[in-house]
Amino acid sequence: MRRVIVPMLGFLVAATVIGLAATTGGHDDAMSGGGGGGGSPAAGDALAPMAPEAGDDGGVSLRGVGEVPLIGPSVVKTASVSVVVEKEGFDHAFSEASTIAGRLGGFVESSSQGGTRLRSGELVIRVPSQSFDAAMTELRRLGDVESQGFSAEDVSSRFVDLEARLRTWETQETVLLGLMRQATTVQATLQVQRELQEVQFRIEQIKGSLRLLEDQTDFSTINLSLREEGAAAHVDKAVADERPSLAEAWERAINGFLGVLYATVVGLGYLIPITAIAAAAWFGFRRMRPATS
Repeated sequence: MRRVIVPMLGFLVAATVIGLAATTGGHDDAMSGGGGGGGSPAAGDALAPMAPEAGDDGGVSLRGVGEVPLIGPSVVKTASVSVVVEKEGFDHAFSEASTIAGRLGGFVESSSQGGTRLRSGELVIRVPSQSFDAAMTELRRLGDVESQGFSAEDVSSRFVDLEARLRTWETQETVLLGLMRQATTVQATLQVQRELQEVQFRIEQIKGSLRLLEDQTDFSTINLSLREEGAAAHVDKAVADERPSLAEAWERAINGFLGVLYATVVGLGYLIPITAIAAAAWFGFRRMRPATS
């Protein structure tokens, strides 16, 4: 039994390694050039659509996403600052905060204010990341700084993870589109279409996460609290580190499992015909040896 199980495990491991190599970026073009002239129609159809990927809209958007981590660390900056202004100086400070945001190329995402005799309010300001320090300096000059906090999160690994997942799903989409063109019955067409819709939904989800992450890195967030002297202090919600989510961990585990399974299936597509050819050559050689000796 062990003589059977061990070779099978080795065969699957080899298939997984080959599949991972075949589905990584930059390998698609090389394989598509060799697959177009192969004798296996299934392999040719699966690999041929990969070649024009660099010229498709999906390929262009993928390169655009890939440029983000290559520039350097992608950092999400968030700060909170509480400023006390002089009595009857709230309106001027509130308006000046909006002016500062606009002058630095940013905007006020949301704002609120209250009080009659003593005024107070909050603003959520978004400014380009390169203008973050200048914005904080000018906002602190509006009055006396009561409290402030700052956090920075390097999300470069999240960009890489999302980009890899996007590439995997887009590769699967290309394969399904090829199968859609080959479908000869209504039932087969509907089955492939259902799978294709699910894959395209996943692609849009990942693209949405990438757009959100790009927005967070391009524009820093400053939570500004203003109050006049004597007004009740605003209880600022400090920027807390995001706690790990079990739902996100479970989703990543499922994606990782499906990714390895997908790579194994792709690897088997390469390894099975290669093994069959090698076995045929070996048996042919064994049969020819007695005749030549």
